[in-house]
Amino acid sequence: MTIDLNTRIWHNTEQAAEYTGYHPDTIAAALRSGELVGTQRMKNGRWRIHRDALDAWLRGETS
Repeated sequence: MTIDLNTRIWHNTEQAAEYTGYHPDTIAAALRSGELVGTQRMKNGRWRIHRDALDAWLRGETS
């Protein structure tokens, strides 16, 4: 099953990396530093990143 990343609203770090063209480690580092906005349901849990946050990050906008 193929996931259309352009219509998906929420991404995990791997999907975010594929969507942006960056390495998953780059996405994770940006999330940890606060440069990229994401959410975790529990500490050290899986990151969830909204597509709008990814688009803003790609444009160079930070929170």
